[in-house]
Amino acid sequence: MNLTIILIAAYLPLFPLLFLILRSRSFGKGSRRIFFKLLFLGLLAAVPAFLMAAGGLGAAAVIFRLFPENAEGKQAALFSVLLRYVLAGALIEEAWKHFILRISTWKQMTMETVGDGIAAAAVVGTAFSAVLYLAWQAAYHVLPPDLEILRSAMPDFLSAGPVASFIHALLFIPSHFGYAGLMGVLYGFAKGSEQKKHAGRAGFMLTVSFLLAVLVHGVIESLVGYGFVTGQKLWLILGFAAEALLAFLMASALVAVRDSSLEAALGQDEPEPPVEFADSEEFADFAEAEGMSAAEAEGSPVAALEGSGQQDLLEYADADTGP
Repeated sequence: MNLTIILIAAYLPLFPLLFLILRSRSFGKGSRRIFFKLLFLGLLAAVPAFLMAAGGLGAAAVIFRLFPENAEGKQAALFSVLLRYVLAGALIEEAWKHFILRISTWKQMTMETVGDGIAAAAVVGTAFSAVLYLAWQAAYHVLPPDLEILRSAMPDFLSAGPVASFIHALLFIPSHFGYAGLMGVLYGFAKGSEQKKHAGRAGFMLTVSFLLAVLVHGVIESLVGYGFVTGQKLWLILGFAAEALLAFLMASALVAVRDSSLEAALGQDEPEPPVEFADSEEFADFAEAEGMSAAEAEGSPVAALEGSGQQDLLEYADADTGP
């Protein structure tokens, strides 16, 4: 398929996703600077991540001659998937995303909930994937013919058939949005624990947020990669479906955060201040006070009463206190 069409498909979801993130509650008018900071750092982090992955795969091909022998056999295919999609893919990519998220938001006092974690991680992951996809495509198409051995080490989606390449391109950025958003869920919990001075819990959740992202990314990409390596469409369908589902769930989570329903369900919404009710004798005194202005002070829920409502309250208070 024409490279232009592939690139259009790849970048079609980019701006809708960024707009969705920007509209989240975490990036209100006072926090737009954080959004653009994360966006820039995510774009920047993709460069060393790509160099590490491409350099490692190139070294594996040139020095150890690994990939030419991987054309046939189930064991060889699994090894190729592990090297390309788990080690060079999930591990390196999620490590850089997590690193950027940690250095840019961990000390940010305004970001302390699950919703904040999802939004911040989603910005980094979306920006990261936008540069990463272009880097892989550029490297694959720019390499001269005498460096074919390096091209053979690159991920198989670069040389796949037109339909699979188109679907993979369309889901590349949303899938990284999903992986990062999943990392952000536990990162948000860790951030909230750190703000509450629960250092042990914060450190544990921070580590798990990274490991979970690597695991999910690695499993889903392995499904897709195995489908590319073996040509079996079932694995491609499973992998693409998992990518789309994860992206949809994380997008839904961002919408829920904007509506405050997610954090309310997780118990992270801001609690209402406790209401202290007066006892019956004090209640009667309040009801008898002129103008009832004192009833609205010092946290009492008694509102100013007018007309016959005040008389009804006096009668109720007298009946409660007794003779």
